[in-house]
Amino acid sequence: MRILAAVPGHRRWALALASTAGAAALVAAAVPAASAAPVVARMVKATSPASGSATYQGRLGHSARVAHSAGRVSGLHKVSSRLAAKDRLVPFRSPGGIDPAKRSSGAQAPSARAGAVVSGAATVTASGPAAVLHKFNGVSSLDSSSLNGFSDTPPDQGLCVGRDATLPGSPKAVWELVNSAARETSVNGTPLFPDITLNTLFQDQFATGDIRCLYDSATHTFFFTEVGFPAGGPNSSLTNTTVDVTVLNANGAAFYQFDTSLDSNFQSGSCLGDQPKVGFNNNALVVSTDQFCGATLSDYQGALVLAISKPQLVAEAATVNDAAFGPVSLGNVPITGADPAIATGSGTGYLVNSFPYDEFGNNNAVADTLGLWKLRHTSFVTTGTGATPTLSGRIIPSIPYAFPVNAASTGDGSVTNGITSEAFLNPDDSRLNGPLAVTRTSSGSTQLWGALDTAISIGGDPSARDGAAWFRINPATNRVTGAGYSAARGKYLLYPAIQPRHDGAAALVFTITSSSVNPSAAFTTVSSATIKTVAAGAGPHLSFSPVLFNESRWGDYSFAAVDPSGKSIWMATEYIPPPASQDPQDNWGTFVFQLSGS
Repeated sequence: MRILAAVPGHRRWALALASTAGAAALVAAAVPAASAAPVVARMVKATSPASGSATYQGRLGHSARVAHSAGRVSGLHKVSSRLAAKDRLVPFRSPGGIDPAKRSSGAQAPSARAGAVVSGAATVTASGPAAVLHKFNGVSSLDSSSLNGFSDTPPDQGLCVGRDATLPGSPKAVWELVNSAARETSVNGTPLFPDITLNTLFQDQFATGDIRCLYDSATHTFFFTEVGFPAGGPNSSLTNTTVDVTVLNANGAAFYQFDTSLDSNFQSGSCLGDQPKVGFNNNALVVSTDQFCGATLSDYQGALVLAISKPQLVAEAATVNDAAFGPVSLGNVPITGADPAIATGSGTGYLVNSFPYDEFGNNNAVADTLGLWKLRHTSFVTTGTGATPTLSGRIIPSIPYAFPVNAASTGDGSVTNGITSEAFLNPDDSRLNGPLAVTRTSSGSTQLWGALDTAISIGGDPSARDGAAWFRINPATNRVTGAGYSAARGKYLLYPAIQPRHDGAAALVFTITSSSVNPSAAFTTVSSATIKTVAAGAGPHLSFSPVLFNESRWGDYSFAAVDPSGKSIWMATEYIPPPASQDPQDNWGTFVFQLSGS
């Protein structure tokens, strides 16, 4: 039996609330309309095959249900955090160490053509790339600190939309989980009940973040995941992590922990399994974590992949089976950030990774390949009969993408009472950092969609900026069948997430910022030359992280999800909210909106 526990979010820090005296006052500021040409998306077809492949056999295990509630989430037993401050102060982790983008110049960034304008108006006009149906402020740092008694940064964000069978009439519900707070609202942002802490939602005293939120329309089930620790709490090296899984459907709410502390020898308690990425197929909930091992967490071993029985989770069974793979490497490179596909509609699971680092942990200045993984025979995880589950990966060619650069923003660099007005925002690296979406062609073939941060060189711009690279992959042919860039002259786009729309072009959501544009929530579509700002930032980013960690932090990831109708999509990203929603210790907020399907 494997009893597992979730990891402290690799990208989240927390700070005990301090006096707000002397904190800088923020003034709401609209982003003016600007001529800042986004790059026109261009379609690219991969032609030549690439070498490099690997296959892993799954190791079977199971975990006992930690807790179960037949009632609504609002009736859950309240759980308080028992994490010590030192365990909430977890710096960004990557094979390249702290602040890898600071070492990037963007000198080898791919070039792209620019040709349109950024609109700074909060209202959407007829010229916008898609119609916004609903929009509202999401969870902010102030919400998190009000619930938990501490401020944390940056946001780890999960967004999902579905029918909540635990509520009367099974209404359409929008769930947003950010760092230490969870909120369920109607489609217009009205809370369906008061916010709850992640400790309560996951029934885990050591819940720490790196949240994902998925809805399975086929089973009318919500899946929530994050990193945590087992009941005894973290060990001294933090190498006993788990992934917490909460299941919510008509059967109630059930809570599980699965071991993410396994190293390459399958020794439990050896690694910190960082930033769980989650998807699912018909048979399994698929989780991938990044394995930092050893007493100093300096030994990066690659991505650990778990296939967890979805039928058993949906039934909220007392015991749930799983299979573990890896940690996995491809072409001698330990894989970073393998994102599982969401709702593949088959018994096969898919994962895709980029290559932000080489095998020695150095920044990849520019890369032009992706890793494509296929998870087969997942029904065996539930039944224990048939073919053993296998995970096979291969390297496939893609358009070039470059390690991102630190993004100029509106802060002046001044420090007041330990809080910095940030002149630069950190994009982390060029890993896939959002959900991996799935569509089907008219002939029934599967298409995978992903996006990442890339440095990009735009004609007429004197220096490299951060933009989005996006990819559409046909796993049957092992080919990138479409790809392109979105960027804006003089602006930076951070943490893109992509989601195809019903009978319409795929949409990209991200934060947009520059030395004259406060961090704002924005989107575009891959067929549009217009970027729309849906929520203008109210000021510069004010944060405690540069003083405590000598590193500015932003994001971790944006999120996108399909509406249960299948005819529209939901998106969320980070921005600076109005002053009334700002925590003076760190003033980030999130914005949620719905786009029409065509």
